[in-house]
Amino acid sequence: MRPIFQTVLALARRGYHASVLPSHISTSSPEFFAKAEAMNTLVADVEAKMAEARLGGGAKAAERMRAKGKKLPRQR
Repeated sequence: MRPIFQTVLALARRGYHASVLPSHISTSSPEFFAKAEAMNTLVADVEAKMAEARLGGGAKAAERMRAKGKKLPRQR
């Protein structure tokens, strides 16, 4: 006999699939395109900030650290 948890898990797997979730979003509406463009702008901004953060404060900060004879955090 199967444990109750495995039975419930098996039933849950059969009853859920992402493609059966209903959606009332109209992907052809002008509002959808405007919101998608706004989100793309925000994502691009976040990616740019993350790229700058990976540099350790930018080129100016890196040069200042090297001028003091110190190593950058990624070089330690």
